[in-house]
Parts: sequence; C-alpha cells; structure tokens
Amino acid sequence: MDKEILLTEFAKVINSDRYQYTESDVYLMEGLEEQEAIFDMYFRRTEDGGFAVVCGVQEVLYLIKTLNATSEDEKRKYFSKIIKEKHLLEYLVKMKFTGDVYALRDGEIAYPNEPVITIKAPLIQAKILETPILNTMNLQMAVATKASRVTRAADPIGVSAFGTRRAHGFDSAVSGNKAAYIGGCSSHSNIITEYKYGIPSIGTMAHSYVQTFGIGRDAEKRAFDVFIKHRRKRESNTLILLIDTYNTIGMGIKNAIEAFKENGIDDSYNGIYGIRIDSGDLAYLSKKCRKELDNAGFKKAKIVLTSSLNEELIRSLKEQGACVDSFGVGDAIATSKSNPCFGGVYKIVQINGEPVIKLSEDVFKISNPGFKEVYRIYDKFGAAYADLITLVEKDEDKNSIIENSDLTIIDERYDFKRSLLKSGEYTAKKITIQYMKEGVLTESYKTLLDVKGSRDYYIANLNNMSEERKRLVNPHKYKIDLSKDLLELKYSLIKKIKSQI
Repeated sequence: MDKEILLTEFAKVINSDRYQYTESDVYLMEGLEEQEAIFDMYFRRTEDGGFAVVCGVQEVLYLIKTLNATSEDEKRKYFSKIIKEKHLLEYLVKMKFTGDVYALRDGEIAYPNEPVITIKAPLIQAKILETPILNTMNLQMAVATKASRVTRAADPIGVSAFGTRRAHGFDSAVSGNKAAYIGGCSSHSNIITEYKYGIPSIGTMAHSYVQTFGIGRDAEKRAFDVFIKHRRKRESNTLILLIDTYNTIGMGIKNAIEAFKENGIDDSYNGIYGIRIDSGDLAYLSKKCRKELDNAGFKKAKIVLTSSLNEELIRSLKEQGACVDSFGVGDAIATSKSNPCFGGVYKIVQINGEPVIKLSEDVFKISNPGFKEVYRIYDKFGAAYADLITLVEKDEDKNSIIENSDLTIIDERYDFKRSLLKSGEYTAKKITIQYMKEGVLTESYKTLLDVKGSRDYYIANLNNMSEERKRLVNPHKYKIDLSKDLLELKYSLIKKIKSQI
C-alpha cells in the first residue's frame, strides 16, 4: 500500500477524542489493558420514532484492518506527535486489534437500543475505537436513514442523491452517497463514490452550462443542441435538458422540444431523454411541460424534478398530481438536514465476564448490560413481527427460538403487554453476524463489499414490513423486547446499585 495513502487511512483509525487515550494511560498503569471488555454501539431514537438503516460497518472493519496492517514505524510517526507518555506510546506502536467484531449488516433495518456493532476485545483496543466507530456510523446511518424516509415518500418514483456539494467534506460526500444508495436511492452523482464502491454515478447539466453559450433563447437552444449532438454518442447516452435557466414555459420547454426534433430524438431513442426543472412551482410547471411534451409526440420523455426537495415536499408534489419520473434530492439527504445528528452511542456492557450497566435520571439512557445478540422474529405469514435482544450465553428465550418452541415476549415497560408465539407459528433469524474473530476478518465480510447487495437486502426487508410500520408520520410501533434472562439481569443490576444509594 502506498505510504501516503496508508498514513491517511491510519489517521482515520486514531481520529479520536483525547479522553480515550487519557483513560488508556490509566488502564496501562494499573495493568488493566488486557481485561476483556465488551462495548455496544447502538442508538436510542430516530427522527420519526421508527427504524434506522444500518450503514458504515464495511468502513469500521476496514479501519480495524488498517490498524493491523500499519507498520510500527508508521504508527510511531503518528503517535509520537500526540502521545507524550512513553509507556503508552510503546504500547500503541506495538498494538494490533486481536478481538472480535459482531454487527448487523449494512442495509439491515435496526431499531433503538439494539446493538448495531459489538466489540469484544482487550480493554484499550476496544476503548480507542469508540470515536472512529461513532464518527463513521453516525454519519452513514443518518444519511441512509434519511434516504429511506425520502425514498419511501417518493415510492414508486425513484430518487437520485445529488447532495455532494452540500455534504460536510470529502469523506462525508463519498461515503454519504454510498449510504444514500443503500438507504434506497436509485442513483447518485458522485464520481469518487463510483470509483470507490462501483456504483455508477449520473449527471446532466447545470445552469452555468446553458449560460456558457450566452443569454436568451438562441443561446439556450444552441446549448441544448450541442449537448444532444455530443452526448447521444456516449456510452451514457442520457439526454436530460435543464430548462429553467431563463423561463421554463415561455422558453425552456420550447427550446428543448425543438432541439429534440431537430436532432431526431423521439420515443424510438434507445437512451433516456427528457427535461429537468429546478425552480418555481414544480407541480404546476411539471404538468404544463408534460402536456407540451405529449402534444409534441414525446410521450416517453422523462421529467426530473429538483430544487431543495425533502420527504414533505415530495409527498406534497405527489398529492398535487405533479408529473414526474424522478426526483433529485440534495442537502436533505446529504446532511440529513432535519435530523443532522444521528445520536449513536458506544457503551461498555461487560468487563472481565461481569455485566455492567449505566443508570441515568433519563430512563431512555439506561443501558442494556451483557454480551448480546439480536433475533428477528417473523409471523406465520413471513412478515417481521418483533425483534428480541438476548444474551449470547445461557438465555432461555434464545434456546426457545433455536428449538422453535413456545415463546413469550414481554414489553419491558409494560409487563401486561405480552405476546405468545406458539411453536410452528413463527420463524426467527439471528441478524447479529460475526465479522471479525481474533483480529481476522471472517468470510461474512465479503458480503459488505457488495454495496448493491446491501441495498437489495434493505429493499427486501422493507418490503417485508407492514405499511403501518413504514409510514413517515407516527409509524405503528414495532416490538423490540428483551429476553426474560436479559430483563432479569438488567433489573438485578439496577436493584444492586439502588440499594447502595
């Protein structure tokens, strides 16, 4: 690997808050560095009270892989500039990740308080990964989840992610477009995302392109004519003309129709052709343009609508009967504009085999202790019915799932809310996957490299949900329950702490 690239990638591994290294110094001085720690990365709530889309696990594993691949000399170049404690410096220079990583896969639908990523490793190794993991996952899950909302609002009309220029920096743009794609977008515009992940990018023209040819009707017409002449010959022979530079109805649509006709573009064209509108009353203008295109014989011409769109505006446009074949959405997805901070957290849940818990005056911040995994339960019709968080070891409910015997799931907050699932009337799947064992990637990692596969996985799971749980406003609550053994463990620890107050 090229040295400068290696340094750049390694910088992402140690892109941490100082306290993680301050604490590591203390652990090392106390001889605690080899204690086995288990940390969970999870989130507490979503924008709409529903689900989130997992994204970023591929990058987290790559960061750990980079940590292990970086030479001691290269590590020293970085650490020697920021770590002044000599004993800690020497430990970090020689350190490799030797632990295990469990996670829900990219494209998985996840719910609050479920462990999205679980790190099981010697204490310092697990501790210093906190900020890099959260930095990666909070960005990508925010974007993927917002993309899910936008694309559900647009369904069945496709959405393209056009937010690179509004994203918060290079990495945000590149991985963000990938996350938007996994979260349901049909395409994106970023060429580095295409280069890195193999997802083809798309693009048409900007207002500046039209203005390059001058001002007014004749200049716009020439811009369209030249574009068609050259782009129709390319492998990507999509001809979408931006028609609102000067006047959409009085000039743009008329020039587009004339340019198509004069260049022999009609419904027999073997590529995609049409127009894009980026300003004004999109519902009104799209209907007027559709009529003009149809009257001119261009019934297969596409209409793309852009202009600061989000899920609410898209729903409104559909309700108004806007004529649209595709939406282009920018900053609403790229920055998860209405909910820019995803709020994922990274909490220790076990140390040296002993479960631990965090209490809080805010009940929703109380953590779930112990080494856990997640099972998704499906009803007899094959629809997702509930998620059950179980302990990895010695869990009666997990055994019931494995044996497909009668299973009772209980709402943690309301004991009277119980559901009995009888043997043979449900199925279950463990959605927690081990991606790294003793510092080595497992075969499961390869599935994460298939970004289209992750998107397909998300779409399949979305289609397996009831409409009530997919709605954007006040979605029907999905059951996310703790196993009986986990529930008993949690409350026994709470009781133990309370008895000492």
